Amino acid sequence: MHSRSLSIVLERGFLSVVAAIAVGGLNAFAQQDTTAAASRGTNSGITGPAAEVLALEQQIEAAVVRGDVAFVDRVTPADFRFVHGDGWTRGGQPLASDDKAAFLKRVADKEYLVHDLDNVKVEMHDDVAITYGRYVSLFVPSNRDPSDPARLNSIWFERVYAKRNGEWQFLSHRTVHGPNEAPAGVDPTAETRN
Repeated sequence: MHSRSLSIVLERGFLSVVAAIAVGGLNAFAQQDTTAAASRGTNSGITGPAAEVLALEQQIEAAVVRGDVAFVDRVTPADFRFVHGDGWTRGGQPLASDDKAAFLKRVADKEYLVHDLDNVKVEMHDDVAITYGRYVSLFVPSNRDPSDPARLNSIWFERVYAKRNGEWQFLSHRTVHGPNEAPAGVDPTAETRN
């Protein structure tokens, strides 16, 4: 895929997330038409490339928690980006933006004790995949104030993957809502419907 085409896909994907949040919150976002969906890591009924992407996403989260820099390095390209925090969705700045080196340092430092995926969906575009959903995170960097207890956070995200040389690569992560404190993994800022 040409970089211009990928740029358009990325722009449409990120804009759809912002629009969904603005018009109806995360429930509208979660109800968008998608190719496949997975909840809490179960990919039942999902096959082919969508299943491959969702499986890779699970493997990446596990690698981040265990500090497996070699794995994360192998599945991220040199131009990888990770945008933390949703300040950008309101015209502000994100909490942080990592390039590949900065993200690999976070992995090496084992800053995350928990990264559990929840309600993840995938939208396929040939050799490009967009995933979106939520993960619960326990962020405990070594420079954290020990008097301030670590808290579970809920992070809603959108990610982009592309198949390069026959392998899926994790290109980009962007937080679209959060982090929000999430006692017991429950995000009090997100509406739920039964």
